[in-house]
Amino acid sequence: MPIDYIDFLRDLAVNLVAIAIFAFGIYYRRHGDRDLTITLGLLNLFLFTIVITMTLTEFNLAAGFALFALLSVISLRSVSIGKTDVGYILGAITLGLINGISMHDYLLLALCNLVILVGTWVLDSDWLLKPTLQVDVTLTDISATDLKDRAKLLERVQARHELPVTHLEIERFNAKKGTVSLTARLRLD
Repeated sequence: MPIDYIDFLRDLAVNLVAIAIFAFGIYYRRHGDRDLTITLGLLNLFLFTIVITMTLTEFNLAAGFALFALLSVISLRSVSIGKTDVGYILGAITLGLINGISMHDYLLLALCNLVILVGTWVLDSDWLLKPTLQVDVTLTDISATDLKDRAKLLERVQARHELPVTHLEIERFNAKKGTVSLTARLRLD
């Protein structure tokens, strides 16, 4: 089967534009994480290359599974990443997959890219969802009775950080020391 290099270049161009908008235009501008921006770009390019190779050549299905099994060994577990970052990683993977399968329905290809890019831009916008910050807080002079009064705990955390608290979760209580460890999510207005 001869390889159509024009299709390859078209798919590569579409993918490069999509990942540039996704990683640099949306993610980096909003989160400023250089390392994850590079990771998103490289992950996308590597996956695109694998998928386009599998679709344009006589790539054995068993070799494909072996390759993906090999890729699964690579783990981001050693680095603590947020839930939003996981979403961006999945987005970069998805863009690499849909742009790499050498789809001949150009309208569907454009719509898939548009759904991912516009969806990401809207869902990760400050005007739709207000930005928040998760902090670990330790309060002292707390009794077991004080734990029942969440409004009082919330008030103390808000007074300390001078920001509205949207979520409060008790992690640990030390009755002997009279301390409680909390995780609080603060709204950044």
